[in-house]
Amino acid sequence: MFCVIYRFTVKPDHEAQFRRHWLAVTKWYYHNAGGLGSRLHRANTDEYIGYAQWPDRQVWEQQRGRSDAELQAHRQAMRACCESIEVVYELEMTDDWLQQEADSG
Repeated sequence: MFCVIYRFTVKPDHEAQFRRHWLAVTKWYYHNAGGLGSRLHRANTDEYIGYAQWPDRQVWEQQRGRSDAELQAHRQAMRACCESIEVVYELEMTDDWLQQEADSG
């Protein structure tokens, strides 16, 4: 498994638009390019951290050249909502113990 961590600095009053386009981009990659989905977290009032999962680095690198019109429209709209977008880390998973539910015991 390969993961990419992004930092998005979102312009004031653009959070809802940003999140809508981020979701559309994430779903497009999931349905069309082998992506495994993503999570988005708010770090503070203007920063969001995105965590995207891919089967491996090769699949992620192959998708980077995509020119689908729908994808590009959402990516451009998402970028327009941001002051900056940064790839913080490119990570190969070594161990996995992320759970969907808390242990009730």
